[in-house]
Amino acid sequence: MIKKLIIRILLIFMITAFSAIVIVQWIWIKYAIRERQYKFSSRVYDVLNRVVNRVEEINYMKYLLEMQQQLGEIRNYNELISSSGGNTTWPSTYLFDFLDNNVNRFKEDRSFLSGHWNALPQSGARKMSSQELIVQAIKSTGFTPVDSVSSANFYALLNEKLKEFMIRLVKEKDPQNVSIQKRLASVDLQSLMTGYFRGYNIRLPFTYEILTKKDILDKVKNKELQNFYYVDLFPYDYVKKDYYLGVSFKSVQSVILENMGWLFLASGFCIFGLLFVFVITIWIIMRQQKLSVIKNDFINNMTHEFKTPIATISLATSAITKEKVLNDREQLLHFNAMIKSENDRMNKYVERILEQAKMDRHELHLCKEETDMNKLIQEAVGHFMLQVQNTGGKLECHFEVEHFILYVDQVHMLNVISNLLDNAVKYSLGAPEIEVYTRREGNERVIGVSDKGIGISKEAQRKVFKRFYRVPNGNLHNVKGFGLGLSYVKSIVELHNGQIRLISKKGKGTLVEIIFGTE
Repeated sequence: MIKKLIIRILLIFMITAFSAIVIVQWIWIKYAIRERQYKFSSRVYDVLNRVVNRVEEINYMKYLLEMQQQLGEIRNYNELISSSGGNTTWPSTYLFDFLDNNVNRFKEDRSFLSGHWNALPQSGARKMSSQELIVQAIKSTGFTPVDSVSSANFYALLNEKLKEFMIRLVKEKDPQNVSIQKRLASVDLQSLMTGYFRGYNIRLPFTYEILTKKDILDKVKNKELQNFYYVDLFPYDYVKKDYYLGVSFKSVQSVILENMGWLFLASGFCIFGLLFVFVITIWIIMRQQKLSVIKNDFINNMTHEFKTPIATISLATSAITKEKVLNDREQLLHFNAMIKSENDRMNKYVERILEQAKMDRHELHLCKEETDMNKLIQEAVGHFMLQVQNTGGKLECHFEVEHFILYVDQVHMLNVISNLLDNAVKYSLGAPEIEVYTRREGNERVIGVSDKGIGISKEAQRKVFKRFYRVPNGNLHNVKGFGLGLSYVKSIVELHNGQIRLISKKGKGTLVEIIFGTE
């Protein structure tokens, strides 16, 4: 009882430990996949932000080029005014150097269709300061009269109009004040995004779209946000615009699970390896438990089987010592025969156990010789005929095979037939009804022993040929034996290249057939 409890506790502990390992492995894999999903999302958002920054850069360069062109034309007008009758002070050198430097920097240092790293665009506060510098430079343009007042007033007014036009032009040409179509007209978003995605080793097919807040809310409502990412398209505008740049992927599993084969392989090896060890351990424990039960049953049966002859011998030896028995020759011979019979019985049990041990070690040597199986069967039947007749039973023989000659070990084959007959007698209800026969079955020859005894259940039929197994019969010991008989029979038959077949029905009887092929 204590061993069973220990085994159960051990099994519960092993199952719990194995379950914990499986759960930990699953959490580890799940966390690794989630981490890769987060890294993939970060890379996608990084690409989107860089594309947005590049759009801002392109628009800013376009803005600078236009300002450079317009300022050049106004400077020409200003110089024309100056030569005609006024003296203006135009700080053109610094202003045009500033514009040239910005334009050249964008032209030389930036490639708007490549996926290489670039600095953030000159936008936001920096763009505002650059734009303010241009405006202040225009406002600083002065006019100094050189002749009449009327002429001076005319040129001064013309100069102010030019400055107002210039300032208005600077504001109107600001990319923030034009339509989204114009801002994206000179931008190839597909090429930009493809280049950046390749730079991050993302080569999945994708689609992009320009969305409004309403479009995004519709996607949320329709649950279309899987593998969808979006950012603000114009994050640097002073007045926030209702436009977003979105990108969608059909599937991202190939990128998420990329290079994770070793992780799944290691986890699978760990789990299935532990499962294999766990199953083998459980099987060994259960097998050892069954062997322990079989061993205990064998010891109990052996103790019971030896107890009766030992007790009989003890009583007989005690009786022999009495003077009355010593003086009576017949009683003395009777007790002597009783002692010899019980001694032969114990010797028979010991020999059977030793023979089984030899067969297990493959040390049993057979002395085969030509044998008439019909005569051998008759000899075995003769050993049980008197016993069966005394109980009012029947033991019949039918030989359909004439000249049934086999090359066998006579001693062991006689023991095989005797074991089958012994079982038929022991497990019969009331008076035994036993039939022994030989017959042909195609090219095979069959020896059969049938009875009308208690029969064997289907579950027990699969086990009766195992060592030490005995059909459960409660706690009764009315049937003698160690559970070695049928195991011995099967081993000897197989050593003679034969087969054994069992047909039985509970409460109806049992048929055991030994089948030999044609030699």
